[in-house]
Amino acid sequence: MDENHPLKNRFLRKVVALSAAGVFLDGYDLFIISVALIYIETQNWLSSNAATASVEIGLLNSSALAGMLIGAITIGRFADKIGRRTLYIIDLVFFVLFGLLTALAANIIELLVFRFLLGIGIGADYPVSSTYVAEFSPKNLRGKLTTLTFAFWGIGSITAAIVGYIFGRYEYVIILGHQVSTWRIMLGSGIVPALIVIILRKTMPESPRWLYSKGESEKAEEIIRTIKEKYGLDYSLETKNIKPERRGRISELLSKRYIKRTAFAWLPWLIMDIGVYGIGISIPFILEHVGFGGTTLEDKVHAILGTIILDLFVLVGFAFAILTIEKIGRLKLQEIGFIGMTISMFLLGLTWNMGLGFIMSLLAIYLIYENAGPNVTTWIIPTEIFPTRLRATAQGSSSAISRFGAIIGTFSFPVTVHYYGYSDAFFIFAIVLFFGFVFTAVLGSETTGASLEESSKLFLEFSSLIKRLSDIVERSAQSFREMIIKYDNLQERALKIKEIEHEADSIVHEIFTRINYMPKPLESVDIGTLATKYDDIVDFINAAAKRIAIFNVPKTKLMEEFANEVYETVIQLNKALYYLEELNEEDFELIRKQCIIVNELENKGDDLLAAGLVEIFSHKDFEYILKYKEIYEYMETISDKCEDVSDIFMDIIVKYS
Repeated sequence: MDENHPLKNRFLRKVVALSAAGVFLDGYDLFIISVALIYIETQNWLSSNAATASVEIGLLNSSALAGMLIGAITIGRFADKIGRRTLYIIDLVFFVLFGLLTALAANIIELLVFRFLLGIGIGADYPVSSTYVAEFSPKNLRGKLTTLTFAFWGIGSITAAIVGYIFGRYEYVIILGHQVSTWRIMLGSGIVPALIVIILRKTMPESPRWLYSKGESEKAEEIIRTIKEKYGLDYSLETKNIKPERRGRISELLSKRYIKRTAFAWLPWLIMDIGVYGIGISIPFILEHVGFGGTTLEDKVHAILGTIILDLFVLVGFAFAILTIEKIGRLKLQEIGFIGMTISMFLLGLTWNMGLGFIMSLLAIYLIYENAGPNVTTWIIPTEIFPTRLRATAQGSSSAISRFGAIIGTFSFPVTVHYYGYSDAFFIFAIVLFFGFVFTAVLGSETTGASLEESSKLFLEFSSLIKRLSDIVERSAQSFREMIIKYDNLQERALKIKEIEHEADSIVHEIFTRINYMPKPLESVDIGTLATKYDDIVDFINAAAKRIAIFNVPKTKLMEEFANEVYETVIQLNKALYYLEELNEEDFELIRKQCIIVNELENKGDDLLAAGLVEIFSHKDFEYILKYKEIYEYMETISDKCEDVSDIFMDIIVKYS
């Protein structure tokens, strides 16, 4: 895929732009409450008791985040069931409807409820936007494009601060002869862009990867053709190896096979959001407390100006991530980010009483590390380490778990400050953030440069090498079948199969060259034997094709039946390999069933050979007997070799079950 071609980039820009627009609204709607809250206080909705008011502020800050938790874990995971595109459009309806209702809230209870419902839509958009970009991105650009998409979350948050600054200079504005409080304009200001994005998203196609995973190959191929014709961008090579997948279950994320990856997706993001939202949403109050501006309502807007200045460092962090993520890697960026955030929080605790300059500088450093590291990487990683059937479910559940962290952070920070003061609050956050580094170092694995399919496998090198070999076997069986059915240009067709056989030899050579250096999910003897037996299938297909071309005998009905049986056997064998690739205990029974089908097809091959021998020995032409006997025996041997591979599969699942 030549993604550098400007015409081809046009589609990628469209994918990123419309996904980024949703992420922009996520950041905007989440952080607009932090600036609007300064003015909501004037409504006398908060309790006169300081302790109770701190709880109410915490609830207002975290209500949308609580909704995100519900949206991500319930609605978000439907992207794996009903499709990326459908949810890509539906989730923004929440932005429009409940964005309007928050602006019309008559009391604190209504505001809390409507912010919660708005959060459900935001929570649904997180997994679907990231998954949509990941599934359309070339592997060498996936990290950069996904990071660029998420960078608009930071742009959304800074835009929220700018809008707050613009409108915050006035207590109200006149609309159609009515006084409208500026905080209502702030909360409702995301409605118009959300409507525009809904309309534009309706022009986008469904993800071909998702369609292939659901067995809807015709629809997937039609979308791929349309994109190629309209934009010149060809996804056929990147998606050709995707096989239909069974429906993903959220319980799989907690299975033995996935538990470590699930923990890697969940725990660092949980920790990260405690810091991102606990500190981020409270920045206007932090700055107001240390004297960034005056004490009157009109002067409070200067705290928002300080927030805008600090938000520029959010963009600096995102820019660094975009430029380095494919070079440094997800894992190292995440580790560096957590360490930087930890140190910044610790120093904030130490220097809290040393003036505005120290606080602004350390908050700026904190925001750079946050957004150059875990705020980006935790969003990307769940889309890369799980298969297609679980990708949005994994991203949705990770986002939902992270909302616990966001709720804890936004609710606990003002309460902790009330009871213990700012210094101790920063120390506590520093300790929590250090655990983000620990979880990353212990649980993490790097996925930079791997395809989505490769990075979601447990055993990357085993999967990629044997899968490449199995694809060659399938291609040779298909070419052999076409040769027999069409039965023309036999020499050229045999030569083509010979070339395919050479490809298989090169893969086998690569396997045996690298086998001693591979992380061994299976013993090296299992990998080597499996590669050899797969190669044998291609060798005998080549041998059978060569004899047909040399003998140039008339085609018989039996030859066509043999060719169909060979092709079907290889297809069924590769289905078994698909389940074996991930060494999932839950798939062992599926592997066993596929092996039984292969054995039944091999028995059919035996029956075809027996029928063929009866037929040819009824002839008296000795040359006729020898030629057809050799052709039939080679064709039947192909089935035998397929059965040899299925026997290895059975041995492996017995050994590793």
